[in-house]
Amino acid sequence: MVKLSKRERVMRTMAFQETDRVPLYDIIDNDAIRVHYCGEEMTPENCWPAEYKAIRILLDMTRSPMAPNFSPGQYVTEDGFTYYNARDTSWLEKRPFDDTDGLAAYIMKDIDRARKWQPDAAYIEAEHKRARDIIEAIGDDTVLVLESDVGLDQARTKAGIELLSYISVDEPELVSEWLEALNEAEIRKAHAIADKELLPVMLTYTDLACKSGPIFSPEFYRKEFFPRLKKLNNAYQEHGVKCLFHSDGNLMSIMDDLVAADIDGINPIETMAGMSIGEVRRRWPKIFITGGVDVSQLMVYGTPDEVRERCKKAIDESCGVGYFLGSTTELHPAVKAENILAMLEVGHSYKP
Repeated sequence: MVKLSKRERVMRTMAFQETDRVPLYDIIDNDAIRVHYCGEEMTPENCWPAEYKAIRILLDMTRSPMAPNFSPGQYVTEDGFTYYNARDTSWLEKRPFDDTDGLAAYIMKDIDRARKWQPDAAYIEAEHKRARDIIEAIGDDTVLVLESDVGLDQARTKAGIELLSYISVDEPELVSEWLEALNEAEIRKAHAIADKELLPVMLTYTDLACKSGPIFSPEFYRKEFFPRLKKLNNAYQEHGVKCLFHSDGNLMSIMDDLVAADIDGINPIETMAGMSIGEVRRRWPKIFITGGVDVSQLMVYGTPDEVRERCKKAIDESCGVGYFLGSTTELHPAVKAENILAMLEVGHSYKP
């Protein structure tokens, strides 16, 4: 088969068509591979060019390009949330409430904010410009994926899982109203920014599970999450955009619900949580698959030969179609450069 462009390879893979090789999809958050390609230790001046170069060489599709933060520190949002940005990650340190009464008051304000928000022309142009600038910086036709939160992830992050659990029992109608307002705002965004030429794939997401299974009950998800995921997916699909759904953890008990919510693909197949590329392919053959190469143990502690064998097995389990080779979320700072290169080698050379 003739050599395809990255975009051709990505589009054909999502359509379960033959490709010249298996495409790679991942996030690069790894100094070792940046240094490997640029030949210098990371500095504020070279870190972004090195990130884009690594993406250009390694990946057919990516999301969330990132570079080291050389000015760690706290920042406070307008609504009172305190975050800390470290060199390679960030986290929420303090909320503007510490009990369910304070959370309820915040939720009512946030419902009002979400209902009023409209994606105006300036917002739409800024989102499209952001995508165009990243694509131009990468320098080829690597497919860029932007993220689209169904609503629950934002709510859980802001509330914290403990307070959200309590208030979901004490005031379920308020929580439902909040999730609906967040989802409706995201759907307005979807209709505004959807552009199948610029962004043929969107990542609809919410982390639904841990290693043992769903974080909240399937009943809660069926009432408060899956219908909203379906509406968000359908909003993008109305414009010809594919929806890749992301959640870490073991999703097997709710995969039927995810497929019924019209996901086009699934990411990242967290194998250490019990997910299986082969089983997902057998039971849900119409969704494309991304990931499945473990980054919690294998890519950190394994050898290049072990990585090569796992990558070949992943391609075999996928039946060689509708599959993007990649990690179980991102190539984080602890991953060995030689293991990333081993994965690249298999993606470029192995045929099942």
